[in-house]
Amino acid sequence: MSVFQGFKSRITTGLAISCAVIAISGSAAKAETVRLAMLAPSALLWLHAIAEDQGFYEKRDIQIKELRAQNSPALLQAVSSRSVEAGVSLGDLVIRAIDQDAPIIISGAILEKTILRLVGAPGIETPADLAGKKVTAGAVKGGTANLLLYQLKNNGVAADQVQMLAIPNSRDRIVALGNGQVDGALLIAPFDAVAQEQDMKVLEDFTDPYLQTPLILNKAWAAEKPEAAKGLTQAMQEAAVWIYDPANKDAAISILAAYTKAEPKIAAASYAFIVEQQQAIGKNFEVPEASLQNIADINAELEGTDPVQLDISKYYDPSMLASE
Repeated sequence: MSVFQGFKSRITTGLAISCAVIAISGSAAKAETVRLAMLAPSALLWLHAIAEDQGFYEKRDIQIKELRAQNSPALLQAVSSRSVEAGVSLGDLVIRAIDQDAPIIISGAILEKTILRLVGAPGIETPADLAGKKVTAGAVKGGTANLLLYQLKNNGVAADQVQMLAIPNSRDRIVALGNGQVDGALLIAPFDAVAQEQDMKVLEDFTDPYLQTPLILNKAWAAEKPEAAKGLTQAMQEAAVWIYDPANKDAAISILAAYTKAEPKIAAASYAFIVEQQQAIGKNFEVPEASLQNIADINAELEGTDPVQLDISKYYDPSMLASE
């Protein structure tokens, strides 16, 4: 069974529908409803929250219906099967799915660098301290698990020296770090800042290009509704440009705090890392070739296969972006 076929059987139980419809334009009859699949609120959805708050969807006559997926494979299959038109996905899973002929395409980079940070439980001072310990990156293989194992390998810790545990979301990973269930974890903002408030230490950041979070579209829908596909993509593109404007810093922090229900100081720490330090959000929402190729290279190294040069056009269609 292919990865794509395997995802298909799980879609009916993997997606929960939220009835909220967002960014209704002044002309409801004219607006195009787009079902957008996503995971729980986090900084992965910051551009979406900005586009909603700032009216970037509305001015393009797009209204968004949010649908919450239980996990990333279910989200990916929802877009592939056209249960939804678009989704905020994970780069590694998208590459694997497209390689299995899933009918999806990337239209922009929400995060062209990862904002997952390697955090140690109290008493863990360096990545090398995690040898012989339990760690988590969400899943136990592929994707973010491979990213964690790659970071550990670069710090002298082999994959067989750690025990990987599956803990899907960062909120639960903080609890696991605090109660001794795990000694190291990849955490996404704003939960990395929450961990530091609890005397946990950021051990390392991965700073190379790495398409953690793309916007993906169902290809058939995008072909049938090109204006809606472009409207969705360009609304997030405008949000990506907006967030890098220093004049919008305070508003961006407030939007993240409200959307994730985080304290303002935690959201401010997330802005400092994601926007100012890591500069992780896709510049002009474009997908750098290296951000996809690095995922493939990391997977090949950890899985013991030969590296393959990706044909980026197979995965990414830049035609949805607005020209400068």
